[in-house]
Amino acid sequence: MAKRNKIGIGLDVGSRSVQLAVLRAKKGGTTVLKVASKDLPHDAIVEGSVMDSQIVCEKISELLKENRLKNKEAAISVSGRRVMIKKISTDEMSDDELRGTIAYEAKSNLPFDISEVSLDYARLAQDEDTGRMDVLLVAAKNEMVFDAVETLRWAGGKPVLLEAEPFALQAALTEAGYLSDQAAVAALQIGFLSTDVTLFDHGQFASNRNLSVGGKTYIEGLIRELGIPFEKAAALLARTQRTDEENEALSRIAAQVGEKLAEQVERSFPEYFGSAADSSVSRIVLCGGGAHLPLLDESLRKRFQLDVEIANPFRNFQLQESFEPIVAETAPDYTAAVGLALRAMNDTHVGFNLLFPTDRPGHRKTTYAGLGTVLPIIGFSLLLFVVLMLHLGQENKLSGLDERMKAIRKETDMYRDKIVLVEELSKKRADVAARIDVITELDRNRFARIKLMQLLNNTLPELTWISSVLEVTTPRGPGVNVTGLTSSNLKVSQFMSNLLQSGLVRGVDLLVSEQAEIAETNVTRFTLQVTVPDLGLTGLPPEKRVDMLKQGAQAIKEKREAQGKLKKEASK
Repeated sequence: MAKRNKIGIGLDVGSRSVQLAVLRAKKGGTTVLKVASKDLPHDAIVEGSVMDSQIVCEKISELLKENRLKNKEAAISVSGRRVMIKKISTDEMSDDELRGTIAYEAKSNLPFDISEVSLDYARLAQDEDTGRMDVLLVAAKNEMVFDAVETLRWAGGKPVLLEAEPFALQAALTEAGYLSDQAAVAALQIGFLSTDVTLFDHGQFASNRNLSVGGKTYIEGLIRELGIPFEKAAALLARTQRTDEENEALSRIAAQVGEKLAEQVERSFPEYFGSAADSSVSRIVLCGGGAHLPLLDESLRKRFQLDVEIANPFRNFQLQESFEPIVAETAPDYTAAVGLALRAMNDTHVGFNLLFPTDRPGHRKTTYAGLGTVLPIIGFSLLLFVVLMLHLGQENKLSGLDERMKAIRKETDMYRDKIVLVEELSKKRADVAARIDVITELDRNRFARIKLMQLLNNTLPELTWISSVLEVTTPRGPGVNVTGLTSSNLKVSQFMSNLLQSGLVRGVDLLVSEQAEIAETNVTRFTLQVTVPDLGLTGLPPEKRVDMLKQGAQAIKEKREAQGKLKKEASK
């Protein structure tokens, strides 16, 4: 294959880890230069949104520095439900005509305003008999593009390509030979929170869906089956040595997850799965970190009666001996990273670039002006030159006054900036004073609040979580409203009983108890009003009460508004 770039860097940022793959193109094939990864906290990235940009930037920066990459131009990807891939049919037209009408087609076929997305497109098959042609349109929400690009930039890298993940998988699986069948192939990119299912027919992209089943579903099942906390459940999945009880629990969970995943796949792709399917699927290829989930491949193989393989994107590459142990254990984790590295080499694989137009390489294009355009410009320039020569004497006289006016304007601008600075400092001072007032009020009885949090911690039952504690005045005296989640109403009753038995609580009232569902798990939301006069809570005045969760939500909102302004400026 002819590649314009000899080296390609692919960086796949997932919800639990970051994978780096660096490839080099040679005459005899492709060589793997670098393979490395960094784990992320489970809440650093949620549903494709960067929640803790600092830790994500630190991990990416460490990957780049530890692997001593001089060229940090990398290809990255976006995935999930905020990435839209749409095949549209339109009248046959030239490339220039298509470029001029693509905005109208996108507006007609995308569920978002075109100003809210970054998009790219590619011409597909053309039907000569009907005069129609197919166009593949790919778009991503602006905030998703902004988060991905700015995260890499802050980490010291330079994004040159932002690909939709299904097409990175297509490049990697094609090179590895998984898409050579004429029949359809289903690729499951199994992440921590969800699974991206992509159908390839005759080696080309056919369809894509995002399903709400991932590695976290296994962990939630272990928590229910064994009654262990989240961290132990996650560690259990990573272990190879397990007890008989743990293996039996994993077997039951794998069957449940496999059945759930299969049902969602069949509902999402009825044209490929089920008795009424138009096209037959020859195999299922598992990619991503979730491909290692215990017994999942066996469960899917039994459920679909198909060949289920765990992807190895390196199997047709030249691999250094030092990388062989890493690849042997974690090969499917790097499927997207390898595909991105291939795309970064500008090879022949089909793909897209969802970077903002101003960030895409070579976006500055010069246009040749014809003779009919140049001659009027030359004539106007000559006329302007004559006028300038006639007024040259006047310009010399006015030059002194002009310099003086510039000095006056400069001084005025200097004072204007100082006035703005003073106003900003005044606002910040008022904000700091308000915060200090709140801190002072909290400091008056800080030990009482420590005792209160210790009381709540000591009386909190298992499988019960507190989401907010707000100081209030109850009919019996000072107290707090405690809001949280638990597994059942019995846990709420146990919590109330534990509080009353502590001897520090005068009364407990149940204000709210309602059923809800989180990640397809039934939970109970509750709010208790607890009277604790003996702790010495004086309570804040109503105008100074602060709910820290609301304050955090407001901070996130302000951050997103600021990011929105930056993205609008960048899109211009």
